Amino acid sequence: MSLKTKAIQAVVCSVTSVLAIVFTIDSELNVSENGLRHIANEEGCRLKSYQCSANVWTVGLGNTKGVTKDTHITEQQAAESFVESVAAAEKVVKKHITQTPKQGEYDMMVSFVYNLGAGNFSRSTLLKKFNQGDQLGACNEYQRWVFVNGKNCRLKQNNCAGIPKRRTKEENVCLYGW
Repeated sequence: MSLKTKAIQAVVCSVTSVLAIVFTIDSELNVSENGLRHIANEEGCRLKSYQCSANVWTVGLGNTKGVTKDTHITEQQAAESFVESVAAAEKVVKKHITQTPKQGEYDMMVSFVYNLGAGNFSRSTLLKKFNQGDQLGACNEYQRWVFVNGKNCRLKQNNCAGIPKRRTKEENVCLYGW
């Protein structure tokens, strides 16, 4: 095994391993297992901090809170942080929705908040349409959220092609469920 391969393995953790830990943590999450898998797989997992496509220091499964360029964590810490962050995202969704969502709709709104933040969600047309009872219109809004720092992630040269793929998955789950 090359030194480069060993170095990569040292900083990349297994999403499957972290999710196995997540599922043992006693929590009151309402996101389905599929929803948790979706968020975790889209975020990926790293035990050493890195700068995401938005140039923000990130570690674990998309955690940015208190992360610096020197942050290192364990898979257990990644799992605990993930549960805390999903719970915080759920709290935001529950605070702002006025209609009862289907499980897929709920899971994808939590994914939205987890990835894009509470402010973006609370001001979004997606939320407005959902609260007006326009579930189809709300689900179709995911495709609008494909920009990172003003860069259109549909354009290959912007090196953020995972964002439009994630939005397509979120739109489809929102529309058709798991």
